[in-house]
Amino acid sequence: MDSLMDALTNVVGILLLILIMSSLGISAAVKKIVENLPQVSVEELESMRASREQTLKNLEELKVVKQRTEDNLPTPEEAKQIAVEIEELEKDNEDLLDKTSDIAEWQRKVEEQETAKTENETKVETADARNRELAALLVENPAPEPPKAKEVLMPNPRIADAESKALYFVCKGGRLYHIGDPYEHVFRIRDVIEQNFTDLAFTGTAIGSYTYAINTPKRSDSGSLLPKTERFRMSRRDRESMSEWDALKPVWTNRAGEAGRSASVVDRIFGSNEEAQLSVGKFRYDLKKILAFFGEGKFGPKDFAYHISASSGDKIKVALEMKEDGGWTPEEFLAGNSAFEQVCKQASVNRRTLFYYHVAPDSFDTYLQARSKSETFRIPAGWAVWDADKLEPRALPPRETTRYDLSSLPTEEYRRLADAVGPYLVGERNKEHSELEARVAAAVPDDIKDEAAKKDFIEKLTAERREWGASRLQPWTIAVFQTALAAQKTSGETEIAIEEHPPEIPGIRVFQPSGPPSKPTPPRDPSAPRPRPATPSGPGTLILD
Repeated sequence: MDSLMDALTNVVGILLLILIMSSLGISAAVKKIVENLPQVSVEELESMRASREQTLKNLEELKVVKQRTEDNLPTPEEAKQIAVEIEELEKDNEDLLDKTSDIAEWQRKVEEQETAKTENETKVETADARNRELAALLVENPAPEPPKAKEVLMPNPRIADAESKALYFVCKGGRLYHIGDPYEHVFRIRDVIEQNFTDLAFTGTAIGSYTYAINTPKRSDSGSLLPKTERFRMSRRDRESMSEWDALKPVWTNRAGEAGRSASVVDRIFGSNEEAQLSVGKFRYDLKKILAFFGEGKFGPKDFAYHISASSGDKIKVALEMKEDGGWTPEEFLAGNSAFEQVCKQASVNRRTLFYYHVAPDSFDTYLQARSKSETFRIPAGWAVWDADKLEPRALPPRETTRYDLSSLPTEEYRRLADAVGPYLVGERNKEHSELEARVAAAVPDDIKDEAAKKDFIEKLTAERREWGASRLQPWTIAVFQTALAAQKTSGETEIAIEEHPPEIPGIRVFQPSGPPSKPTPPRDPSAPRPRPATPSGPGTLILD
C-alpha cells in the first residue's frame, strides 16, 4: 500500500512540476518572445492578447483538473481494493493470452471454413438451379407413386373336391370380371341358337345325319344312355298329312344287302299299328350359319363378347372375350354391399362352392384385392396365370343332367325340314342300292391290274357299303321323319343327359356330310403299335392354394 501511495504522490508531484514548469516555461517564452518580438501592428497585438487569454484559460482548466485529481485520489482501503482488482485483471490477462496464443491457427481454420462455405454456396446454387429444372419436368411428368406392398399368402396346394362347384373370375386390365358358372353362358348360347332355328338349321342336301337323339339319364344294360321317347298315336288327320310320306318307299335291306318287305316311310314307322314309340330328337345346325350369326363377338352380356368356334366332332364351343368397359374396378368390388360382395355372400352359404381366378400379368394387384375380400367369407379359392384374349371356361365338376323344355322344339320347322330333305335321302338310299355294283366298280383304282386283286377289292368294298347303307343311311333317312313326328307330341320340361361340358354348347350339333366308304378298310398291321386310348375330355383338375 505504501508503494501505491508513493506512486500516486509521485504522479501528483509530477503533475505539479509539469504545471510549474509549464508556468515558468510560458513566462520565459513570453519574455523571450517579447524581447525578440519585432514591431507588431495593432492587429498582431490583438491576436497575441487573444492567444494569451486562451493560454490563461487553459491554465485555469489545468488547475481544475489538478484539483479534481486530488479530490479523486483513493483512500488507503480503496487503493488496497484496487490493487486486488489489478492482480485479478493481470491473472485474467495471462489466461486470455494463453487462450489466444494460437489465434493465428484459429484464423487459418476460419479462413479455410469460409473458403469451404463459399464453395458449398456455389454448389448449392448450382443444385438449386438443377432442382428448379427438375421440378419443371416433374410438373409435366409427375413421378410415379411407389408400388404398394403386396401381401401374398403362403401356398397350400390341394386338389379341389370333386363335388365342388367352381365360380370363375378373370382379372384383366385392372378390372374383375365375374364369369360365374360356365353353364350359364353355354345354356344362354344354346337358347339363342334354338330360338333362331329357322335361320341357322342345315337345310342343304347332302348325305349325313340330319338329327340326333335327346338322351335321358337312364342307361341300357350295356351302359349307354337311353333316348327320350314319345308315344305318337296317329289320327285320321295325321294320316292325311303324311300322304306324301306314304308314297316314299326306300329299299330296306339288312347288312348283307338282302332286301326285305317293301314298305313306305309311314309303314316303316308304324307298321300295321296306329301308334308308335318314337325317339325325341333335334335337327342339326349349319356351322357356317352359326359362325356368321355370332360374328366376331357380336353377341354376349354386358361384360363379355361371345366367340363361337368348331370343337371336336360335330360340336361347337364358346370363348369369352372381356370387354374393356365391363367388369368391376377395385373401388367398385371392394365397396360395401357391392355386386361382388353379394356373390361372395351367396357362395359362402354353400360350402362346396369355390372361386377360381384367371389372372392376367397386368392385374395381379386386382387379384390380391379380390382374393382378400372373398377370403373374408371363408371361400376356398385357386388361381392361375392367364395371358390371352379369350377364355374358354370349364365347369368343375361337369353337370350330368339338366332340365329342358321340350315345348321349345320348333315342330312346324321340323316338319318342313323333313318334307324337304326326306325325299332326297330316300332317293339317295335307293340309288345306293340300285347302283351299288357300278359305283363299286368305278371306285377300283387304276393301279390295280391283277384280276384277283381287283375282285378282292370289289368284294370287300361291296360288303362294307352294304353294311354302311343298312346301318347308317337307312337310319339317317327314317330319323328325319320320326324326329318331326315326335316333336309334335312332346312337351313340358324333362330331365335330359348332358354329354358335353363347357366350353362346348350342350344340346347343339352341326351337320357333317358323311359319304360311303370309297375303299375297303385295310387289315390291321400286327406289328403296328396299338393306338393309345383317347384322353378323356373334361374340365380338368383345379388346384386350390
